[in-house]
Amino acid sequence: MAAIITDDFRRNQARLLVNDIKASADQKFDSPATNSNESNWPYRGTNRYAVGLGKTDSWPDNAGSVDEDAVNFVVPVPSGNRQEDENIINNLFTIKDLGGASAKQMIAKNPWTSGRKYKVYDSADNDAFYSTGDLYPCYVTYGSSVYICLSNTAVDNGFTAVLPSTTAPNASADYAYSFPAQGYVWCEVAKIPANDPHVTNQFVPIQRDTDVSPALTATNKKRTAGLLSHVGIISGGSGYSSNTVITATVVAHSGAVLTPAISFTPIIDGGGVIQRIDIRDPQNSPVDAGSYEFWTSGDASALVASGVALTNRIKSINFVVTDSGGGTGANLSATIAPVSGYGKNAIDILPTWFVGIKTDFTGTESDGDAPALKFRQVSLLKNFTPNSSASDSDAGILDTLKSITLSGAVSPFPSLTEGQVLYQAGSGAKFYFDYYDSTNTKLYYHQNSNGEVNTIDPTTGSNAIGTSSGGSQVATGVTAVTDGEYQSRVGDGEINGEVIFHENRKPFARSASQTEEVKLIIQL
Repeated sequence: MAAIITDDFRRNQARLLVNDIKASADQKFDSPATNSNESNWPYRGTNRYAVGLGKTDSWPDNAGSVDEDAVNFVVPVPSGNRQEDENIINNLFTIKDLGGASAKQMIAKNPWTSGRKYKVYDSADNDAFYSTGDLYPCYVTYGSSVYICLSNTAVDNGFTAVLPSTTAPNASADYAYSFPAQGYVWCEVAKIPANDPHVTNQFVPIQRDTDVSPALTATNKKRTAGLLSHVGIISGGSGYSSNTVITATVVAHSGAVLTPAISFTPIIDGGGVIQRIDIRDPQNSPVDAGSYEFWTSGDASALVASGVALTNRIKSINFVVTDSGGGTGANLSATIAPVSGYGKNAIDILPTWFVGIKTDFTGTESDGDAPALKFRQVSLLKNFTPNSSASDSDAGILDTLKSITLSGAVSPFPSLTEGQVLYQAGSGAKFYFDYYDSTNTKLYYHQNSNGEVNTIDPTTGSNAIGTSSGGSQVATGVTAVTDGEYQSRVGDGEINGEVIFHENRKPFARSASQTEEVKLIIQL
């Protein structure tokens, strides 16, 4: 059987990652269901997550000798194999732990733009959140809110046209939907947190309802609770005619069968295929039917609105399609809001399968553990082990480079370039230079799988360090070889930690007087 990665699966994976990061940082994560038998759900251990910066050595030239400083240089695409993961870890020069607020579920921005056509939100349509042809996704970001489209058809043209969007989304109140005379109906489902550092030009965070401030009120929830907004076509069937009749069994959460004064009218093409279902009142006009309040514009209906108890909101609708002319095969579905409304459930309805991770590297950090070096890789690491001999007072950020303490260092010390290859006579070690600490006569370096270096460790003694094999020296010997506060390998030589995600970039220069605001977006 073929595996299908559903939207719900992707949302769940995003939530698990966000929760795992929160749990690793401060033990704050979503509570389990009341019937859960997991005493520490959903975690059985303590994980540790951090963002790493690395790779001071240059990227290989593109074809035609195009180097990494060229405008048209193409950065290597991640390959996702084991060798690459080892190199990412070996290239690191600093890693910083993530706090509980560092990770959030996100959606891609889809700014409302006049003149565009937008899809209607259909809970049975796997493509509702994606562009198809000239139709844009069913949700938009506008101002400080996120809206979903409940209707995209007009009353006055026979309920047949998808309109170009001509009016901006609006809501009469928080988490409400609009009441235009015709055209689009937009419903506010989420508010974009003010001044949230996770917001980027392309993505915005979506909060859990428990994190929304101000908190959603009972009135906010009722505005869309149990709202019927659309009847979707799973299969349009064939052979249908003007005699086609659709009957619906509408059931409330209380179990009662509801009898709203509306009809479901099929729009059938010339080939007898049902193209759309319009929700109409008997006069095809807005009405207030006693205990039921609903309004129709094409296929939007606010059935069972704020004045009705939650137990009498719609739970489900079953459709039966009959046709005296022999039509068969139609299959319909109803899009019904959760009983607690769209606003409370936005994180589970919107395309929140992106995880945004944000952290800052402030200068060289308090203990100098983030040296001011160029970096070309940003990574997300999990379950790594700090060096047991590390004595750094700032346990939240670790330097990762190996170092050698030099004897007989050349004075003045030569001007070396980050990523320059150095050699040690005798041992055969070749490694990339990162920086030199003249106060402690320590030279920091890294090695990876590139052919111009190797993974032979330098040795102590009178083996000289030089800029070429047997060439000019920078020191006559080495008195100590030291690991950083994070070692690339631990135990029996296993790689230290897991690479969850990484990005390759053009070289980005750091300085001791600036802060790098690092933002990662992971699509699940």
